[in-house]
Amino acid sequence: MKKVNSLFSGSSLVLLAMIMVIGSALAGNPVDKTKKKKKKEVKKEVKNVDDTTRIIPIPRTLAITDSLIMFPSYDLYCSWDTSVVHPKYSEKEFLGDSVVIQLLDDYNCGFVMPFRGPITSGYGWRRKRPHFGTDINLETGDTVVAAFEGKVRIARMTRGYGNVVIIRHPNGLETVYGHLSKLLVQTEQDVKAGELIGLGGNTGHSYGSHLHFEMRFLGKSIDTEDLVDYEKWELKNTSFVLYKDDFKSSYNLHNMSASNRGKAKSHVTSAPAGPKNSKYYVVRKGDTLVKIAARNHTTVKALCQKNGIKATKILQPGQRLKV
Repeated sequence: MKKVNSLFSGSSLVLLAMIMVIGSALAGNPVDKTKKKKKKEVKKEVKNVDDTTRIIPIPRTLAITDSLIMFPSYDLYCSWDTSVVHPKYSEKEFLGDSVVIQLLDDYNCGFVMPFRGPITSGYGWRRKRPHFGTDINLETGDTVVAAFEGKVRIARMTRGYGNVVIIRHPNGLETVYGHLSKLLVQTEQDVKAGELIGLGGNTGHSYGSHLHFEMRFLGKSIDTEDLVDYEKWELKNTSFVLYKDDFKSSYNLHNMSASNRGKAKSHVTSAPAGPKNSKYYVVRKGDTLVKIAARNHTTVKALCQKNGIKATKILQPGQRLKV
């Protein structure tokens, strides 16, 4: 009887142990369950962060060198073309009725005049043709620098501009430097304001050495004299408000009526604001420095000093000279 009780007691213990093991397995480990729950919560939180901070969707397979941050104002242009000098953009890309272009702030290295010289031709119609930039007088070999910091989009020879450098800037502007005698930068090179980009010249469709300085926004030209004070060689303001309607009126030279082509936005025959005693003479066909000096009761040497030119300078009809 004692032996049976002993066996029964042993069997009871084994059975009890088996029940405890099975119960533990069915209940699961509470610690492991908590860990799994925490992992799920972390994954959910990371997903929410991605959804709220992603401004522009970038494929995860894209290399960092191909990301949008490599190209200034890529979010505005959505393209980076190193071959087309005059790319076309639809008006849909100009969001809203106006845009504020920040010219100076704490995050860039300011503005530097590409070359300090007298203006010989401004924005507007000239000899029955539209002129989209500002011509600045210089001598072949004079140094030309970048106006703002940015990345070089174009640096090559073209038929119209000759040797030309086009730089895109973080503020959305593009600046154009035409008729250079030598290029000193390459495509996709980063440049700072005031950095040497080329030497002045007379290449392309040009009559005499000068710098063609042009500003664009979304491929459309803007009168540089609306932004730059050419008497002080500095920007007029730290920012510039550009209205969409300007591209349909004052900056649309092709659609400008024939009666206004010699007036609106044209500075070819009008003198800029300057010192009270300053006088300007507009060069006519057949004029020479000797004739101009005699007509204005001055000397060739004085004309050259006032205008920063040499006596051998070839004059262009419509060019303005201080007398």
